Amino acid sequence: GHIKLSDFGLCTGLKKAHRTEFYRDIQSMRPQDFTANPVDSKRRAETWKRNRRALAYSTVGTPDYIAPEVFKQCGYNNKADWWSLGVIMYEMLIGYPPFCADNPQETFRKVMNYRETFVFPPEVPISNVAKDLILKFCTDADRRLGSLDEIRHHSFFMGVDWDHIRDRPAAYQPRIKSIDDTSNFDEFPDVDLKLPSPAKDNEVQVHDWLFINYTYKRFDGLTAKPKLKTSAPSTN
Repeated sequence: GHIKLSDFGLCTGLKKAHRTEFYRDIQSMRPQDFTANPVDSKRRAETWKRNRRALAYSTVGTPDYIAPEVFKQCGYNNKADWWSLGVIMYEMLIGYPPFCADNPQETFRKVMNYRETFVFPPEVPISNVAKDLILKFCTDADRRLGSLDEIRHHSFFMGVDWDHIRDRPAAYQPRIKSIDDTSNFDEFPDVDLKLPSPAKDNEVQVHDWLFINYTYKRFDGLTAKPKLKTSAPSTN
């Protein structure tokens, strides 16, 4: 089978939106009142999926997963990664990240004012222990969980056999019918997809159409049939 790799944008890079200067003009601005016009979780999830696909091909990027101290340029350590983990955990349980917005600037304002903007939607069921773990990830750096032992001993992971976790069978084993089976991937019927350029020499690579917008595809080594060498005709 295959996996699709997606960049979560968990670290800063050289892109314009990953530099603090990009947000300098809006750091002093107060966030909007996000609770005045609440949006239900289904609409937020749909908006996030649509924007995420667009951002994948954008030069702007997204600050959704970056810890506040990274933007402040006041120094940070590996605890910034635990913030990112909390955001990813929130997205996996809720359906979208906690600071999603229509543009990176608005997301930045939400991250920098997370005490007011970080909320759990009441219509999405989530356990109290899961909430507690996420909130201990997404908090000030000096209060954030900072070691593997602290994380492993959290009540959310009660009953997990960490010593033999790699020996346990996978919780879900997808059934793959063929090399180009994409039935286990999410569908985005309302998104305009970028179609690939026509194949050279009139060869239509059907499996490429199933992985549109994913630029790293290594099918040739798996599907190509060995070419038979033809000997030159004898002149005798």
